[in-house]
Amino acid sequence: MDFTKFLREKIPKEIGDEKTHFSIELSIVMKKPKGHPSRAPGLIWEILDAFDGGTFFKGQGYWKGIQEPIIYIMISINDDVKTVIEKLKPLLETCQNKLMQQEVFVKINGFSFIDSLLPESVTKTFPTQWDFDDDMQEITVNQSRIDEHHKLIKGRVEYQRKKYNSARDVWIEMINQFAENRELSQNQKRDLVKCYSNILSPNIELEKSSRDWMISQWIKLLPFSKDSEFDQKVLSKHAEARMRGNRIKLLTLHNYEIGKEELISDGAFAIEQIIFHLKKGLKLYLDKDPFDDIKTIMKHLKSIEIGEVQKSKIETMIEDLATELPIYKNEILNLNFNQFSNN
Repeated sequence: MDFTKFLREKIPKEIGDEKTHFSIELSIVMKKPKGHPSRAPGLIWEILDAFDGGTFFKGQGYWKGIQEPIIYIMISINDDVKTVIEKLKPLLETCQNKLMQQEVFVKINGFSFIDSLLPESVTKTFPTQWDFDDDMQEITVNQSRIDEHHKLIKGRVEYQRKKYNSARDVWIEMINQFAENRELSQNQKRDLVKCYSNILSPNIELEKSSRDWMISQWIKLLPFSKDSEFDQKVLSKHAEARMRGNRIKLLTLHNYEIGKEELISDGAFAIEQIIFHLKKGLKLYLDKDPFDDIKTIMKHLKSIEIGEVQKSKIETMIEDLATELPIYKNEILNLNFNQFSNN
């Protein structure tokens, strides 16, 4: 059966519940608008994570007379039709929208779909082919973690398997090991920052005294509202900003005794760090989408009832960023506090 037709048509119930094998192939164009960050690497990881993995390799595509660098993704999965199609379709729409493609390419069990999933009113606003550069964006998420401490990695694996107690024990071993060394390298301090960001998850049980001590150490390494002492090659401003956003959520959740104004100031500073990183044209941390990161930080700030003055300051920074990155202007300007409910 040609399942690609259900990217447009409603899936009949008798077919939707049928479990079968799917072989899915996608072509992701790796070009990006000139002078703008690439969204492609992050989207590739989003697709692979959604289907619990797959294979990808570099290649070249040819579309209407234009040769383009691509990443070709191959996914094999057994599941019911409705689950697979409802997972795949929004991913394709996101790819087409963020990468500003006139059409998307996907092959399902040998049947090809080469068409647009977005209305013409959207695709006609996309830049022409010649407004893109020829910079082949590298997939570097694994390289970003290549020198991490093995216990940090092991704990993360245990956490992803939902073995939270095991993850906690591994990370505590690492923290205790580092505590014995008073001359930590920048890489070791960076791994401690990452460890605190992970171990303070609400899924992990810690005694309050231990948790509060870890938070205090986290703040020493990543001080509120000012740059840390890390070299950007060790811990970039984008990486710092993501951790600061996560910290707002965690400190609020754990009722850590700190003023709301200090959290709000740090959140604004985190957004400023992401904007600085983008203006410098630096590689994105773990290939994460910076606009999604800004949105997440704003969501955390809204949850602690940020005031109108602070809101205005942040939204002014975002308006300036939209001017710097005109191709993404509409998406950036949609990053405002009105998109979040008061709940």
